[in-house]
Amino acid sequence: MARSSNLSRTGVGAGAKRAPALDSQTQAIVKRLDALAERAPDLAGPAAFYRAVLLALREAQAEAQAKIPPFTLDREAAQRKLESGLPLLVGEDFPLDVEATRDLFLRLCRIAESASPDGETGKPGRRFSHFLRGPLRADRSAQSVPAQARDGDGTAQRSAAAAQIRGAVERNELDLLPVWEALALGDGRRVERVAAGLRLDAGLLRLLAENSLKPSLRAWSRELRGKVDVDHWLRGQCPMCGSPPLLSEIQGKEGERRLRCGMCGAGWYYLRLKCAFCGNQDHRTLGTIGVEGEEEKYRVQTCDKCRGYLKIVVTFDPTPVDLLAVEDLATLHLDLIAAERAYVRAPVRE
Repeated sequence: MARSSNLSRTGVGAGAKRAPALDSQTQAIVKRLDALAERAPDLAGPAAFYRAVLLALREAQAEAQAKIPPFTLDREAAQRKLESGLPLLVGEDFPLDVEATRDLFLRLCRIAESASPDGETGKPGRRFSHFLRGPLRADRSAQSVPAQARDGDGTAQRSAAAAQIRGAVERNELDLLPVWEALALGDGRRVERVAAGLRLDAGLLRLLAENSLKPSLRAWSRELRGKVDVDHWLRGQCPMCGSPPLLSEIQGKEGERRLRCGMCGAGWYYLRLKCAFCGNQDHRTLGTIGVEGEEEKYRVQTCDKCRGYLKIVVTFDPTPVDLLAVEDLATLHLDLIAAERAYVRAPVRE
């Protein structure tokens, strides 16, 4: 499906402000991350990284409410767009505050740089690099992923790569606007070409750019979710921003399945026995993977047609947006199991 989107330059980043006090939800997430690191030492590194990213994003989101111009789309126009199969944010001209988003990108670069050779911002942790590279993608060797996660995959090199990316931005060699535009288009290949031209780590560039764009996408998505009903969308891509789902949830007493977007935080209804990536509904080629003792809470749905997989979280209430990444991190072992069986995350659509 052809996709188009525009990001316009507006605004100037404000001066440094005192970080807002942590709200109760953020405090709960931080406590859960600390508990995760204590329970699973191999995840101490990525837990520390996400903790730092979460706090940076929280501050940016607080600033964004006052700084990001509201994105408006007529209710009837939005409904017609959904009915035509187009996500609401695709093809629109967004009033992106480039200065503020760039500042957040540089802040995230410094967080990534602070990782020690042992894998964390101050403490040993061996799976930091895997988390830093972002979700498993179709262009990554399935056989190499478990070894990367176990061995740390050169976290010191990742720290150096973050410094190179930051330097390229500060020297104006890397223009971030085309990178953000590519992500808004779902064009990962374009990000790879930009990175290759400057000899930068493409996976790290994408992860940092995605996280710097999240406050804006989430603000615009919140604005739109109150205007339209997305329960008839029934597609595998996010009805707001067009991203692939981060995970799926089985919600409430009825066990309704809803896909969740890790970029803008939206959630939407989806059939339980249907692949979110290729639409396969043949029960003979759809399967599940679980770990003994946790099948009631976590498992993976696999598709033998496209070789894709999506993690499933069973929950009564929708997972808060900022907890989505924590759930994803807490279930890293399921990514490894799926990769060992040659399934990939968010396979590329033909």
